[in-house]
Amino acid sequence: MIKERLKKFLPLILATLVTVFVLVIYFSQSNNEQADAWEENESAFQQATEDSEKTTEETGKIIVDIKGEINKPGVYELEGDARVKEVILEAGGLTKQAEKKQLNLAEKLQDQQMIYIPNKEEAEEMEIDGDKEAEDNNKDMIDINAADINELQEISGVGPAKAQAIVDYREENGAFESVDELNEISGFGEKTVEKLRDSIKI
Repeated sequence: MIKERLKKFLPLILATLVTVFVLVIYFSQSNNEQADAWEENESAFQQATEDSEKTTEETGKIIVDIKGEINKPGVYELEGDARVKEVILEAGGLTKQAEKKQLNLAEKLQDQQMIYIPNKEEAEEMEIDGDKEAEDNNKDMIDINAADINELQEISGVGPAKAQAIVDYREENGAFESVDELNEISGFGEKTVEKLRDSIKI
């Protein structure tokens, strides 16, 4: 009775064993192939790293990373005097979504430089942020043509005497046409004017 049952299930058992054997061989080969691929990639990465560590003077080449709205983003090796236009062409050109207004195609590239090509929406946001920052900075600056003595003393490095000198100059010569006119006032040397330049406006 037992022998008959064994005979009945023997083909099924054999088929199961064969299937298990085939799967074991398959996964073993797959793991080996993945290991080989990883070793090849690691080797290529090490080679690229070694190449990138060579100076431009040694190779005459530069390595540039380009990202964003470009057809083939990646790392490219170019001649040492290459321009932005050349790396864009090397990377397959810009996508239709790319914003080109703020892109300087004639800019000379530097080794290890990263270039990001924004899309139109990103460029608009960056422009708005830049305008807002410039506006905020402008609000913090003091107009030396309109400020009174007390307001002028809010400028770092300007005390009562210098504030009065600015007012006297305005009354005698009219409104300042440029920040550099401060050099004509006693007590305002070139170094002083340079320090004040980011704090004042006309």
